[in-house]
Order: sequence, then structure tokens, then C-alpha cells
Amino acid sequence: MATKKKNYDIGSCYAFFKPAGGAEEIKLGHTNGGIAVKVSTETMEIEVDQLMDPIDEIVTKRSITISVPLVDFTLENLQMAFCGSELVVDKTDTTKKKLVISSVAGKSARDGAGELRLHPVTATSDTDKSKDFFFPAAAPVSSDLEISYTKDGLKTIPLEFKAYPSEEVSYDGVSLVIGDPTATAEA
Repeated sequence: MATKKKNYDIGSCYAFFKPAGGAEEIKLGHTNGGIAVKVSTETMEIEVDQLMDPIDEIVTKRSITISVPLVDFTLENLQMAFCGSELVVDKTDTTKKKLVISSVAGKSARDGAGELRLHPVTATSDTDKSKDFFFPAAAPVSSDLEISYTKDGLKTIPLEFKAYPSEEVSYDGVSLVIGDPTATAEA
């Protein structure tokens, strides 16, 4: 009797972000509590007078959020968490930096969208993207940001991304690719 191959998948992943206009993706660093992808789909049931049960259901909305609780507590990571913030580096002493957070009412979150990729730690290599989650247009939009200063707790930056349908030609309308994004269909 042949045994079936098991397709269990456990383990954490790394998050990489390539900001809009950025030349290369940046490894966001370590996390604590796990990276989570949440896909919420809303529908509307179609009912007609002649039947008791709904005859169809139409998808009206899909929201994708990605939670990345970063423990690499840097100004660069905090900048992503605060939409529209500005990282200022001193002209004469580049070790001096500050993060300036201003009001961003009316600013489009999508303006900060870039490419987000989740890569499993258990992948056979850095180039094995067979189990990656790739979001071609993801923007950091941490809506509820809380950082705790405790004597025995690890400070985390609760970074949250929202995935939008891409406007790039190569991913037109695509919000998420699971697997290797360079895979192509047969001609």
C-alpha cells in the first residue's frame, strides 16, 4: 500500500518590502507573534420574489490585510507604521535622525504602496518562491498603533499593510499571488 505525501506546512516567514519607486526590496527584520494574512470577502445574496431561497450570491468586496509585528525597533520601521511621516537625517551628523509625524488627513494610503513579499523560513533557498505570498500593491496603513513600554516586555511595531489591486501592467488588477510570481502560463 502506497503512502500519500503529506503537505503540512508550519513555520514562520520573513517579510520583504519594496517601497514605491524603490530599487530593491528591504528585509523588514524579525517579528514576534507571527505574521498574519487576513482575507475578508463580502457578498450580497440575490433573492427573487418567486423563490424562498437566494438564487445567487455576488462578491461585492474583498479586503486583504497583512499584520507584521516588527521587533526591529528602528526609526525606519516606525516610519512605515506612521503613514505620511518623514524621516529626517541630520546634514552634518548622519547618526542623528528623527521621525516627524504630521497630520495626513486626506492623503491617499495607496501613494505609499509598494511590493510586499512573505517568504517562509522553511523554504529550500532564498530563490525558492514556491510558497511565497506576493502583494504587488501593498501599503502600510497601521490604523491602531500601540507601543508598550514595560519593564519585561519586548517592544513591537504593530505594522499593518493593506493590499490593493495593482495598477502595474504586469499585475493589472491583481492583489495577491501565492507561489512564484514569475511563473507564466503555457502559450
